[in-house]
This record gives sequence, structure tokens and C-alpha cells, in this order.
Amino acid sequence: MVRLAKRKFFDNKIYEIASSNKRPWDLMSWVRKKSLPAIKSILYKNCPCNTLPNLWNALYKSYNLVENRPVNTRFLNELPQANGIEWPLFSSQEFRDAIAKCSFSSTLGPDHVSWRYLKALISHNTCLERLVHIANACIILEYWSSHFKTANSIVIPKPNKTSHNTPSSFRPIVLLNITGKLVEKVISNRLQFYMTANGFLDPNQLEGIRQRSTTNAGIYLTYIIGAEWLRQCHTSVMAFDIAQFFPSLNHEFLSICLKKVGLNTNVVGFFNSYHSNQYTTYTWNNFLLPAFNTNVGVGQGSALFPILSAIYLTPVIKTFKKRIKNLKENIPTDILSFVDDGLLIS
Repeated sequence: MVRLAKRKFFDNKIYEIASSNKRPWDLMSWVRKKSLPAIKSILYKNCPCNTLPNLWNALYKSYNLVENRPVNTRFLNELPQANGIEWPLFSSQEFRDAIAKCSFSSTLGPDHVSWRYLKALISHNTCLERLVHIANACIILEYWSSHFKTANSIVIPKPNKTSHNTPSSFRPIVLLNITGKLVEKVISNRLQFYMTANGFLDPNQLEGIRQRSTTNAGIYLTYIIGAEWLRQCHTSVMAFDIAQFFPSLNHEFLSICLKKVGLNTNVVGFFNSYHSNQYTTYTWNNFLLPAFNTNVGVGQGSALFPILSAIYLTPVIKTFKKRIKNLKENIPTDILSFVDDGLLIS
């Protein structure tokens, strides 16, 4: 009887969708993988998240683990100050070039405005000029509007994980307001150019920087191994991963790095405003977490996170190379960096 009742119910539902609603895509939810209930599938510190508040607490503390943790920045004094970088006013062409590469299929941010709509809007010169004036004013006034600081972090599972029962096996992807995201793209393009031009970045940083890829890593590693063979030596390689790297970037440390880069006081002041009083909500399945203040990290999904992460790591890599040469054991050692992953080669 139960089986017949179920069949009758679903037959009626299919008929309703096909004839009345005429929305056949409603049937797709029946064949998708069923999401696990959020409050039953996650363990935090070996305790199950039995309630939504427990889940929110687990997500927030996992992705803001180093909040208010002091950072030793004294070793940055060992690094030389890079040459000063001139920062001219933004041009309309920079915004046209940035938006031309945007995908129209991107997920909408908190303002629910699409790239297609923004592209149509700034196709009018008057609108584009207003946007350029806003971006230039942000740098001159060292100010980033609170409207652009509000984000929605979509929590998605990391690939190639055997189990997804802890917050660390998931990754928060940041969705931002579209206008601010375009300004970030333009700033990111400039930083990519300036960091390469003034030689601040280390040559062994191979991700997050344009014109560098894993192909470069393969060529370099092959060269090292071949050179050691000629010396009748063996090459050892150790891979490492920096856990929770992107959510753990310290803003004070990053600000000092930006000064070392050679950026002028207006740009550094802008980034200080950019990183202050940021708020994000977490979306888990169909549940939405209330807004939390985030004082650490650079959101994955922001156009600035690849280059800012590279700038953040550069002093660490350069200091490592400098100190490894001072060891008593004269063992050739090098490092390759792929942002939060890397290789130690010896």
C-alpha cells in the first residue's frame, strides 16, 4: 500500500509539472545528489554540530582561526625597501579591458547584479567616467566603501577529499558586489604589472602571478635534477601545504609588505581601509549565516587575492633563501611556491 501511494503521488507530481507548471527542470532536483543535513554531517573538535548555532560557530572559528593573534614582523626589517611606484589615475580603458575578460556565467554577489548588466551600463561613456572617478577617489581618499566590504561566502567541498565531515575539508568562496569587484580587477591588473616590473616578487613564485605556471616549475625541477646527476648526487623533494592559508593572512603583516613593495602612502592607506571592518555571511546548503566581522584573510573569489597572497609570501621566501645560505652545512636548497603549496628541493 505504501509503495502504491508513493507511486500515485509521484505520478500526479510529474503530470502537474508537465501539464500545469510546464517547468520540467523541477524534476532535476530528484536526480541530484542529496545534500547532507548541515547540522548532522559536520564535526568540530570531535563534537557533532547538532544545531545551526553550533554549525555557524564551527565555520566562523575554522575560517577565522588566527583572528587577533599577534604576528612577529621584525624579520621584515632585513628586506630592502623596493623603489617607489608611481600610481597614476585610472583610465577608462583599464576598466574596459578588465570587464571584457569577465564571464557572464559568474554567480551573482550580494547586490544580485550580473556582469552582463554592468557591461551594458558602462558601455555609456558617462556611466564609465563616473565609475572611474569613484575608483580614483577611493585611492586619493584612502577609503573603501562599506557597501563593497559586505560579502557572501559560499562554503563548497574541497575536491579529492575522502571525507567531508569537518570544516577544514570545505573552502569558502567569496561573492562580492559587482561594482567593487570590477574596481578590484583593475587594481589587481596594476599590481601584477608593477610587482613584476620592480622585481619584488621572487622568481620561484609560480602561482598567482601572470606569465608563470606549473610548466615553469617542471622545467626548473628537471634542470635541478639533471644538474645534480652530472655531479653524481641525488635530489630530494618535499612537498608541503600551508593549512588554511588564505583565511589566515594577517592584515598588519600585509600592510607592511605593501610598504616594502614601494607603493605610495595613498595606496597603502586604501588597502588599510579595504581590510578594515569587513563583513561576510556564510551560506551552507540552503542555510544562511548572519553577518560576521572578518579581520583576517583574503577571500578566495576576490580578484585581489592571487597577487596579495603572492606579495604576502615574498618576504618569507626571500628570508628563507637568505638564512639557508648561512647554515654550516653547505647543502644546496631551494624552494618553489604555488601560493599555499610548495616544494623544498635539496
